[in-house]
Amino acid sequence: MIPVSEATTSVSTLELLAPAGTLQTFTAALQAGADAVYVGAPGFNARALVRDFSLAEIAAMTEQAHAHQKKLYVAMNSLIKEDEIPGALETLTTLAAISPDALIIQDLGLLYLIRRFFPQLKVHASTLMTVNHSAAADYFAELGFERIVLARELSFAEIYTIHQHTRVELEIFIHGAMCFSYSGLCRFSSLYGGKSSLRGRCVQPCRRRYEWSRQERKKSGRSGSGSYIFSMNDLCGIDYLAEARAAGVVSLKIEGRLRSVEYVRNTVRAYRLALDTLDDGPKRRTAVLAEAHRLLDAAMGRKRSSGYFIAGREDKMMVPHLSGSMGTVVGKVSRLDIVRHKGGTTGANMQVKVQTPIRVGDRLRLYEERTGERKNFTLRRLFVRQHPVLSADKGQTASIHLEGHEWGSLRQPFRGLLFRVDIGTRTEKTAAPLTHRLKHVPLHSPSGNVLQPALEVLAFETEGDARSEQQSRRRRSTGLREHLPAEKPMEWWLKVRTIDSLTLRFPFKIARVVLDMNRENLEQVAAGRRNRQSGSMQLVWALPPVMLDTELSWFRKVIGELQEQGEDHFQISHIGQLGLFPEYGRDPGSRQVQLYGDYTCNVLNSAALHLYETRGVTGIQFSLETDQSTLTAALTHYQRSRPHRLAGPMQIGLYVHGRPPLFTSRLAAPHFKGQRGFISPRGERFYLNHGEDAVHVHSYVSFSLLPHIKELRCAGINYVVVDISQGQPKNMGVEMRALLAGRGTLPAHSTGNYISGLS
Repeated sequence: MIPVSEATTSVSTLELLAPAGTLQTFTAALQAGADAVYVGAPGFNARALVRDFSLAEIAAMTEQAHAHQKKLYVAMNSLIKEDEIPGALETLTTLAAISPDALIIQDLGLLYLIRRFFPQLKVHASTLMTVNHSAAADYFAELGFERIVLARELSFAEIYTIHQHTRVELEIFIHGAMCFSYSGLCRFSSLYGGKSSLRGRCVQPCRRRYEWSRQERKKSGRSGSGSYIFSMNDLCGIDYLAEARAAGVVSLKIEGRLRSVEYVRNTVRAYRLALDTLDDGPKRRTAVLAEAHRLLDAAMGRKRSSGYFIAGREDKMMVPHLSGSMGTVVGKVSRLDIVRHKGGTTGANMQVKVQTPIRVGDRLRLYEERTGERKNFTLRRLFVRQHPVLSADKGQTASIHLEGHEWGSLRQPFRGLLFRVDIGTRTEKTAAPLTHRLKHVPLHSPSGNVLQPALEVLAFETEGDARSEQQSRRRRSTGLREHLPAEKPMEWWLKVRTIDSLTLRFPFKIARVVLDMNRENLEQVAAGRRNRQSGSMQLVWALPPVMLDTELSWFRKVIGELQEQGEDHFQISHIGQLGLFPEYGRDPGSRQVQLYGDYTCNVLNSAALHLYETRGVTGIQFSLETDQSTLTAALTHYQRSRPHRLAGPMQIGLYVHGRPPLFTSRLAAPHFKGQRGFISPRGERFYLNHGEDAVHVHSYVSFSLLPHIKELRCAGINYVVVDISQGQPKNMGVEMRALLAGRGTLPAHSTGNYISGLS
């Protein structure tokens, strides 16, 4: 624990940052005492809102916030697909004219665009960038970030260590929903749902009900009823504000751009009250915190815990027998009938034994336990004993009538719960002062139109643009050619758990072997157990995606020792890990090591490729979540926009086979003990893998793009990575041969979003 006496931030400068997903919540947040508000940029924020703010509304909110000496931040924090770059540039152009206090971003391609074309915009690093150690924080300062929203998986002691070793501002989430996986490392929703959490479209697989497999139930003696094994309680740090201040943070952030006006109002009031009395006496503080907790209860969130703030309280972070839905349980749905009316309209009649009183106008959520599907609605028609009523009390059996085609898709027989997520007793008029302030905002910044020059630099050719055709003719006349696979054959890289796996035969020639940088592998190599096959191959030492400050000295030591032994190929899993190679220069001729980036670097567009190239990276894997069109377009634009450079192009890789982690979590929950396999409501089979510092979730079905290997070569991929670190290597070899042959019935495999498209 950090000594509270070591506080470096006063109450007056400890910013209370509130969310807003509507004009009403924006106004409510300011009225309740927020120092700053963050909102989403239309179409590019990591929350799939029912309705995005318009840029005119963002301009009006910025003006109103500044008029009251408050700040407004714009979250433009989703990953950007290649075809979205023109729209992102237009949005940046307008935001440059609006001048919010900062943009919160995740995509390094956006950072590249902002630094090159909109240097006046300040940028904050989103929590989706998974910054959890001081080397990364310091490197982000070098990249130009003024503030970092740290990973939510850190204790106050770890936050304090980062604060001591970096010059960049630190922001933390102090309240709200928590994900089971590290933010930025969750691929469950994307690869098993088609909707990327990194693009604000998460289908919340961690909130679903799962069952341990039959074998696991037999070993543990548990029943097969299933539970919410990954559903986290909400984070609540209201009892630890002094510790947060002592840790050196400058901003306390409340999660909840999807939540209601009442949730935001009550939560902001609670934290404002607690912050304003932070230095009062014990008696006063006890009374204030009691009132603050009452306000948080009224906000109707999930069950609360202190998250990772206080070490040793991990058992408080989950209650697996409770549903993962937020709000107050109204009751279990005893019956739900689909009603199909004449004329084709659809509705539903629902019966529920009321545990919490409800009334017409309340905002409710229907939760399907088997699929995890959630449907929100406002209660309009309520019946008790077939009589219409305005309210129903605890103990009564209520009937709720619903209308709309969306109810016809509910699974039958229905099994689920009903929650109240907001009360309906207030009529919100708080947004009225904003409506008359909405005004036209010029599309282009005062410094001139940078949109077209930016698109030209990135080699985008807009339809009907005469200059695009002139550029194409100029490329052809000067003999500049696209990067062809025949000029440099595609390499096959093999990722293994240990070098013992290299005794097997594989259906391709291995150019490089990727080894995790851990003690077991280091000891094997040091003992000279590299067999004849591995001896002729180049080892690439892979850093893990998650590091903590307590581990940095060990990794720095090992990197130095490996370099002394002639090992000069390393793979980073996060751009902040470049800070572990201080001697790494941008001049290729002066490099002592070759650095490659893993798919966890989340590169999804050509602008991000350019950013990594400017940092001197030798090669980088494109995003595992990509679809075919995004990959092809990004590689085309990248190659077209760089033929004038003297240095060779950065190599582009792609993960094409394996069982990648779907969740990567710090939490080894007590109910995981002795458990491994589990089954989703759809019958999909997964398993837990307990590592030294993280818990991973994998599918038993391999992700594979091997049937598409020829088109990947034609797209310009320089190297592909086959991962046999999960599963039985011999069985995976048989599987790979069949997928590469492409004949007959192929083994069960997933192509992720490559064919179906990324949402």
